[in-house]
Amino acid sequence: MEDEASFWQDASLHRTWAPVGQQPRVSTYGLRNTAHVFGAIEVAESPRWHFQFAEKFNGHTFHVFLMTLVAAYEGGPGVAPKLFVIIDNGPCHNLDAVGKEWLAANKHRIELFRLPPYSPEFNGIEGCWKTTRRLATHNAFHASAQARDAALTRTFERFAREPALVAGHVRRFRG
Repeated sequence: MEDEASFWQDASLHRTWAPVGQQPRVSTYGLRNTAHVFGAIEVAESPRWHFQFAEKFNGHTFHVFLMTLVAAYEGGPGVAPKLFVIIDNGPCHNLDAVGKEWLAANKHRIELFRLPPYSPEFNGIEGCWKTTRRLATHNAFHASAQARDAALTRTFERFAREPALVAGHVRRFRG
């Protein structure tokens, strides 16, 4: 399952506590610097998590992410599995001519399947983005875009080390 998400540098208040009568506060610069992240998760008992930052979301950056994803599953000769990637209908999933040519040339390695329009409930990675926000951006002040990106990277690396953090989001799709 693949999707993309954006994360602002601005802090967001989310389920916190404060003494009665006092508004909880999180420092912010009022900046909307945005990190764009592609992500993919296996539908497995112990799912592998993949991510890649992108300058923006478009067919070219999606193509680059797909190539990275295929490379992550390279094995020895004849060992590489075919990837079946579930995507939504986001505009960045429309590959340009070069991307379509690459996809056709690599149809033995990767195949894309589109979800019905407006059906995020069928994409388990949506829950992973919620977990990411809970662990990396909610109630957190990041003084710079680099600090925010470092917090996101630490969270994504934690998903890789501790697949149980995100396994519940894809469990229902394992049949």
